Amino acid sequence: MKRAILMPVLAIATTMAGVNAFADADAQYRAGADFARQVQGQGESSLKNFNPSASIPNYTASPGEKKYYGGVTATGDGALKADGTTGWTTNEATKAVTDSFVNNPKEPISPDAPFIKASQDVQSRADTIIGKTGQTQCEAQNISRSEFTNYTCERDLLVEQACTRTASITGHYENTTVTRTWTVPNSDFTYTYDGNKTVNFSFRAPATGTVLSASVAVHFNDKNMYYGFSWWGVNADSVAKRDNGWALPGAAGAALTAGQYSPQGAMLNKNCLSGKQSRCREYAQKTLSWMQGGTQAWMTATLTMQVTDKKWVPDVVWNESCPFSKSEGTLKKTECIEPGSTKTVVVDGVSYPVTQACWKYKDTYMTQAADNGTCKTYMNNPACTLASRTCAFTAEDGSGCLHEYATYSCETRTSGQVMICGGDTFCLDGDCERAQNGKNNDFAPVVSALAALAAAGKDVAAINSVNVRAFTGSAKFCKKFAAGFSNCCKDGGWGQDVGLARCSSEEKALGKAKENKLTVSIGEFCSKKVLGVCLEKKRSYCQFDSKLAQIVQQQGRNGQLHIGFGKASSPDCRGITQTELQQINFEALDFSNFFDDLQKNKKIPDNDTLTKRVREEIAAQLKNKQ
Repeated sequence: MKRAILMPVLAIATTMAGVNAFADADAQYRAGADFARQVQGQGESSLKNFNPSASIPNYTASPGEKKYYGGVTATGDGALKADGTTGWTTNEATKAVTDSFVNNPKEPISPDAPFIKASQDVQSRADTIIGKTGQTQCEAQNISRSEFTNYTCERDLLVEQACTRTASITGHYENTTVTRTWTVPNSDFTYTYDGNKTVNFSFRAPATGTVLSASVAVHFNDKNMYYGFSWWGVNADSVAKRDNGWALPGAAGAALTAGQYSPQGAMLNKNCLSGKQSRCREYAQKTLSWMQGGTQAWMTATLTMQVTDKKWVPDVVWNESCPFSKSEGTLKKTECIEPGSTKTVVVDGVSYPVTQACWKYKDTYMTQAADNGTCKTYMNNPACTLASRTCAFTAEDGSGCLHEYATYSCETRTSGQVMICGGDTFCLDGDCERAQNGKNNDFAPVVSALAALAAAGKDVAAINSVNVRAFTGSAKFCKKFAAGFSNCCKDGGWGQDVGLARCSSEEKALGKAKENKLTVSIGEFCSKKVLGVCLEKKRSYCQFDSKLAQIVQQQGRNGQLHIGFGKASSPDCRGITQTELQQINFEALDFSNFFDDLQKNKKIPDNDTLTKRVREEIAAQLKNKQ
């Protein structure tokens, strides 16, 4: 009975629920339709009324790049290419790219590299890879997989620096002897009256030198003049003659000084009519007045002299600009960067042409020879390619990088045999499983990190708790000689270079430590300087007891915590504190340089030993169960 009543109730409830659902859906539809009618056309209106200047920062309707678009009928993109080329040569970033491309040493890829060989192998058996698909066949094949390991090494870079020599025109005056002729005017003569019947005279010398020859000319307007003339070897009378001229033989050889007066001459008046001496004195006074006035009478002298003159002679002076001491380097090449020509200078109104074969030279010196250092092994390995490079330290004057860290990625191929049957592949040995699936338990990195932590713990345990430090190193130095001579700071090749005989035992030990990758390069500095010239340079290093210590110090302390190793002249090789150790992410350290040591020192029992041990274990287990 209860069930009979329950069923109609459920039916009614279900019907009411359906009615309510339809009512809600209808209301939602109407609300949606109303909203659609409200927003209809708003999108199109927004696009039509869109103001890009108000919405887009720095918008312009006529950008400079508009000139590159020629429309669908454009014939080419020459303007864009031309401006692109110009921009490439003037932009600082692109110039840096070009400079890096030109100056960075080339890192060749060997045709014997494993990945090249693998590609050639695939090419050679292309038919077996894509062929024979018509029927199911089984065929044994070798498969391989590449694993890459990074190794960091150090090397010296080739450093070339240039001096410039620029020619400039200067000059100097030289004394020279010349012959010149002067005419001494009446205004340069000085006349004096002796109080009786004589007028004495002399002139200011126009130059300093020796008289070769001289002559004199005298003029009086008064035709009745009668006088005696005596000067420089001349003793003559003039009677009623307006103009007279005499050569002066006594002047030859006379030395004159510019501005100083010449030897004195005399004119004795003889117009004493009927012996009247007073009339002679009167004419003598008239002679003085006329000569000084220069209109009624005058005198001129002509001098030919040998004088000393100054002649300007052009000189070519070379000025050298060198940002380094040339004694540190070896001259590699000289090139003319301003070609020869004829230049003209004007001095004292005179033009002097000067010709040079070259006006400016550039001398390139090698101040540091390239040294492969500890990178030589990887550079000679065809399986290794350069992955990255960073500058270890620069020159003391900041002129360029001297030493760099280079990271090489070295490829190791794992191969194994598989059986391919149709579309299925079956592994035939354990090696193919790793080559196929790429599984790697990372044994070396994990053990390396554990070894580093163990070494840190050993260091900490060996010292007091007041100054807890791990991986402490010591400062080491080596002398660096001029390029072309022995270098006690070589990163590699110790024991083979006979030029290293002058290096100390400490420097040789440091060289071995660098070859074993136990050091961190700090820098280079001038250790001996005299009068501003560096006579000796040194390089400094922090040397550690193990590769693990070197890795943690260089990559952890310096690379992660950015704690430096001090200055080149005073390295800071302190240990790492407990707090700093906790901050180092050991999972991010690259222990590749330690892997070789790890592989050499691991001890794995041979198969016979393992078999014997397993048998003994099984026998022991069986015996315990009896």
